[in-house]
Amino acid sequence: METAIIERPVATNEGMEESNIVMLDVGLIDPNPANPRRDVGDVSELADSIRAQGIRQNLLVTPTPQGRYLLVIGHRRLAAAKLAGLSRVPAVVADLSEREQRELMLVENSQRADLTVIEEADGYQGLLDLGVGVDEAAQRTGRSTSLVRRRLKIAAIGENARSKAGTAQLSIDDWETIADFDQYPDLQERLAEAAGGKNWNMAVKHARQERTWREWLDTARAELERMGIDAADEQPNMDNWYDSPKGLRRTTMLTTGDIAKTIEVWRDSHDGATPVVGVRAEGASWARGIVLYETVDEEAETAAREAREARWREEREREERETAPAKEFARASRDLRIAFVTHLMELKSQPKGIGRAVALLSARFALDALTEGFDQWDSHAEDVWEQITGIDTTGDDTDDEEPEGEAEDPLRASITAMIAGDPQRAAFGLLYALAEERVSWETWRGAATIAEHAAPLYEALETLGYRTSDTETEALNGSLAPIDDDDNGGDAGIGQDDDGTSQTDDASGEPEDAE
Repeated sequence: METAIIERPVATNEGMEESNIVMLDVGLIDPNPANPRRDVGDVSELADSIRAQGIRQNLLVTPTPQGRYLLVIGHRRLAAAKLAGLSRVPAVVADLSEREQRELMLVENSQRADLTVIEEADGYQGLLDLGVGVDEAAQRTGRSTSLVRRRLKIAAIGENARSKAGTAQLSIDDWETIADFDQYPDLQERLAEAAGGKNWNMAVKHARQERTWREWLDTARAELERMGIDAADEQPNMDNWYDSPKGLRRTTMLTTGDIAKTIEVWRDSHDGATPVVGVRAEGASWARGIVLYETVDEEAETAAREAREARWREEREREERETAPAKEFARASRDLRIAFVTHLMELKSQPKGIGRAVALLSARFALDALTEGFDQWDSHAEDVWEQITGIDTTGDDTDDEEPEGEAEDPLRASITAMIAGDPQRAAFGLLYALAEERVSWETWRGAATIAEHAAPLYEALETLGYRTSDTETEALNGSLAPIDDDDNGGDAGIGQDDDGTSQTDDASGEPEDAE
């Protein structure tokens, strides 16, 4: 049923003349194609209300040259009215410019929280397309200038990236993160595809790493061109790795840093020569970089390698002779200890003193694991402890030597302090640091090490709410393990020359694989 509407003057928005309410045939009203809101949604409840009480708020339309009317405000009401079976609806008719129409529709939808982030962003872009400035758009819609600028950045996201998001309702933060990669549409598409799912955080991390790499590569290429150095683009082999060109030996591989300074240091160590430079820009991220080569005499290199191998064989034989007595004693004494403990384990009654023995062994193991174990030259457990607790374990770096036995171990001091205040959290942090230390890149190369070190760590973290991404799940299932252990590949990779000798990763001269 229709509701009787008393015609009366209605004050219109700024820029409009006073108009009267009129009853318009719904067939004469067209939806506005510039409406920011793409979908009016489910209007069945609104249609029921209109059937019972009529339309209580007028529509706003503007006349068109074809004798029809273009809807400005009330798209949901018009759709509901049609669903309710109304033939006419009350409307205010006002002459509005396209700019005024867009402003009114954007404000009306924004105030009712009816717009998605993308719809609001496109609404602001539509105003700019009509010549409205950012400051004016913010003023007219009652939003801050910074918010309008952020929405406009979202509006610039391409259709391919938008389609990758599908029907997922992404947050403003998600869209703004995607918009930050406006220089790289392919990265935007990857992020949009991962948004709203468990792989989002991992995708953002990878995208940021990729952006940093690309930006650095562009800068490095420009610097090489400025220095007059012609860098050759290399192609990965079938194993997605790179082989060093014949007659060249890789000495340095860069993925960050000042390339000009690195080349300067390289020249100083090579009697002023200029390196051969290759760019590995494709393939897996861990295989890419800018490589500095030196020319080699392959016959001389072969002879030198054979000489080194001969020295290594002699060294191994000498070491075997020197360590043989200790190895023999270790075997014999271990057999005696195992036999003793085996006897104890077979006793029906509990051996006397077993409680004290357990306490002594546990205390000694814990002490070694929490202090001495952290101090190994290749250990990162202390760094993990410092990261997760924020406690500096390095102490003061002074040249003053303290008397033996009086120097305070900063790691032990920090652990002791935390145990006193929160022993459970301290125990978890220490166990996590020790467990994290056992997971390295080598762990992911074998099923046994994954099962022994990585899987238990993830199992513990997941009980605390950690969301394992698809990439991590694939790695836990062995995706990073070599397909053929006998395949030696081509280039020895970062950390080795083509003949097996160690290399440097930068101009410092330290081994590339040193951690």
